Amino acid sequence: MTSFKYSDENISAPVAYSAFETMHSVAEIVLPFYSEEKSRAIIDEIWARTKEANDKFNRFDKGSPLALVNKTAADGPVAVDDELFMVLEMCRVFCNSTDGYFDITANKVSRTASKGAKNFELDGSSHTVRFFDPTVKLDLGGFAKGYALENACNILKRENVTCALLNFGNSSISALGTHPYGDHWPISVEHPYFRGKCAHTFELKDCALSISGKNGRGLGHIIDPATGDRVVRDEMVAVTGPSPMVCEVLSTALYVAPREKRSDILARFKGYSASEIYCLTNGTTKVIKVY
Repeated sequence: MTSFKYSDENISAPVAYSAFETMHSVAEIVLPFYSEEKSRAIIDEIWARTKEANDKFNRFDKGSPLALVNKTAADGPVAVDDELFMVLEMCRVFCNSTDGYFDITANKVSRTASKGAKNFELDGSSHTVRFFDPTVKLDLGGFAKGYALENACNILKRENVTCALLNFGNSSISALGTHPYGDHWPISVEHPYFRGKCAHTFELKDCALSISGKNGRGLGHIIDPATGDRVVRDEMVAVTGPSPMVCEVLSTALYVAPREKRSDILARFKGYSASEIYCLTNGTTKVIKVY
């Protein structure tokens, strides 16, 4: 379901807002300074592109290309289109560059998948995917929102948009330029123990933010590739940097990785920073920078 609102009451900064239910969450856009017609055109294109990604990468949709791979790739090579093949290649590279802590084969279905990128084979000449183990199932849940958000930002940049805020599921966020009446976009993280209370505020300018941690019910949902168990840590891990896609990969990988390994992994990604956010039951917050 999609909603769209437009206001030109402030003639110096008319603004469009739109929300779209996708990828098991709600995506939102704030787009100032454009006419209603232009705003609708840009936002409609973003939501159409986001829907394409959701339809392709949703393993729970039995008709999706990813679901077809999961169903048949253990029996033999499965041909996929250029985009899905590229995404799987990127995920394999991210798996290697994060020491296996970002792993699309680690999920509730393939709990025993602990070899990461080695669990499946990609043939570049035929654009096929083959699983080495019948228990392997690919899950792009920790990648797809960042990828869709990256596509959305590319559309905005192509249209020469220099001021916008995009929020995909409150965990993947991208800010173009600054708030119309400030020098940054203030993005607050809610305290998990006190509804409506701010735990920490990030000041974003031409920057993406991704946050990984327990879900809204306080339960772990990210799988440790080494054990197949859910990761349940006290802290949230927040990553900022130029690419929404890389931020999402890193926040997932760093949340899974032991604390002593986080700085080494982060150092491989120039231009990105990470914070550990510890929210205490007394309402206070402790933030530790990861270097």
